[in-house]
Formats: sequence, C-alpha cells, structure tokens
Amino acid sequence: MPFLASSSYRSPLHLGGHFQTIYPSYFSQAPQVDYTREKLPLDDGDYLYLDWAKCSAPTDELLILCHGLCGHTRRHYCLSMVHAFREIGVDCLAWNYRGTGQVDNQTLHITSNNSTGDLHKVVTAALSRGYRKIYLVGFSMGANLIFLYLGREWALVPPEVRAAVGVCGPIDCPASIQASHRALCGIYEKHFVRKLKKRAEAMAKNFPELDLSPIMKARSFQEFDQAFTAPLLGFPTAQDYYRTSSAFPHLEKIRVPALLINPVNDPLLTPNCFPIQKAQENPCFYLEIPQDGGHCGFLTPKGQEWWPAERAREFIRSVVHAPENTAAS
Repeated sequence: MPFLASSSYRSPLHLGGHFQTIYPSYFSQAPQVDYTREKLPLDDGDYLYLDWAKCSAPTDELLILCHGLCGHTRRHYCLSMVHAFREIGVDCLAWNYRGTGQVDNQTLHITSNNSTGDLHKVVTAALSRGYRKIYLVGFSMGANLIFLYLGREWALVPPEVRAAVGVCGPIDCPASIQASHRALCGIYEKHFVRKLKKRAEAMAKNFPELDLSPIMKARSFQEFDQAFTAPLLGFPTAQDYYRTSSAFPHLEKIRVPALLINPVNDPLLTPNCFPIQKAQENPCFYLEIPQDGGHCGFLTPKGQEWWPAERAREFIRSVVHAPENTAAS
C-alpha cells in the first residue's frame, strides 16, 4: 500500500475498453444540478467561470472539480460527483477551462495540461471564501492537471487541500498522445482535434492576429499542438509542451493523499500511466487499477450510483478521518 492491488469496480458488461469509453459519453445520465456561476478575474485580464453547487447548510468543506479536454461542468461525470458530495454536506465548485468554448476569452490564452496556475487561482479563491477542507477531483486532462499541481507545485499547495482523486489520468502526455493516434484507427484523436479546431476558429473571431491557416490543416494532436497550443503557451515544440505538462515525473513529490484510478482497458493510457513502483514508494500516492472502465466510462447498473463518484467519496472520507491513511484501501 498505497498501491491498491484490487479494485471494487466490476463492470456489468465486458465489451472492451472502446465500448466502455464511447457508450457512457452519449447515454449516461446524471442528476441535474442548478449551478450558480461566478466570474473570477485573473491577473492577466482574463476570467475563469466558476459553477457553484452549495449545500443547504453552511460547511467548511469544498470539492473542486476539473473536467477533461473539451469538457465542461455539465458533463455527466461532473454532475455525478456534485450529487455524491452534496449528499454528505460538501459544497462543490466545478470550473470551466479557458478556451473551452463555454465562455469567450478576454485574452489569447487557454487552460492546458500545464495550467497549474489556473488551478491554484481556483484553490486560492476557495480559501478566501472560508473553506478549510478542500478536495480535488479531476477527469482525464483534469486528473493530470491535479497530479501535476500536487507534485510539481507541492510548495504552493495550501495545507487546506486535504485529498485528491484523478480518474483516467494520462499522466505521461507524450505517450498518451501517441496512444490516441493509434487507438481505434485514430477515432478519438479525430474527434478531439475537430472540436479543438472549431474552438480555435471561435477564438480567432475575437483575436484576428491568430493565424488559422496552419491550425486548420492539422490532422492530429501533434500537428494541432505544434501549430496552436505550443506557440500560444510559449513552448518551442509540441513535444516540449507534452514533456513539461506530464505529471508522471513529479509523482514522488506529492504530499497530499491522492488516488489515481486508471483502468487496464483505457485505450488512451500507456505503461507509465500505471506507476506501481511510484505508488509503493510514496505513501501519499495511491494507485488503483480496475480491469474495466474504459476512458472515464465505468458502466454502472441502472439505479446505482456511478462507481467513480462512490469511490472518490469513499477515499476522500477515509483519508480525511484517518490521518495515518490506514483506511483508504
């Protein structure tokens, strides 16, 4: 421990990682949530848009949710987490990334795998509201971002951040980019690149200095990030951006109880996304490897709570109430 050799997740259908990835994205239903939106100003003149879902009674506990690439705060996985944690009296805050298309950018910038500064700004804003127990939960890109924040930026992480959970985190970005290129004849890559190009087009309407010609020619993550993401964020190449943004090299520095749930059959994960040795060496880094789940799919029988929401709540409550981390398994 904290490598968890077994997982409580059992898929009701064993139809492979691709089915378990694609089907829930279109057919999963989650309880609806009435968010209250807040516009959070940033130092560079831009804004983050925070969606709050508070409990009826005051609390000093807050769950901060980080969605995936091209995601948003109303994806089923965010709504399921909000429902799970409000049931136990924890306020929830889901934040929309810059450049997701949910709101217009005020600056030519995006939230990326490397944007630990944006996440820290959200955490700092939560502290200013009086929260004293903060939990982080992220999916896919959001999971990598959380673990990068907890590891690379460990000296900045406030002590009020008490626990974290990442689901399907591509913590080795260069390898996961290649995996998306190969998986299912590149269908995932094509899907995301198409969305990313549309968002670049939308940004260009407000920022005519953005040259769309090389961006619209991109046919892969590598080509898109070389033409758009890397130069926008000040990286010389897409590969340099991927290496800098990967949480994998920083896992040993994590000092907050943090659980990474990465399924064996996730088509977007690669060997370094299952860092068993790092979990065995760092008592704060927990690793759980279910056999099934796909990429953020986790088929769950109708009428039952979505398993990652149940597991995240279980883990966070266990480490918060058991400082020696003896109850997390």
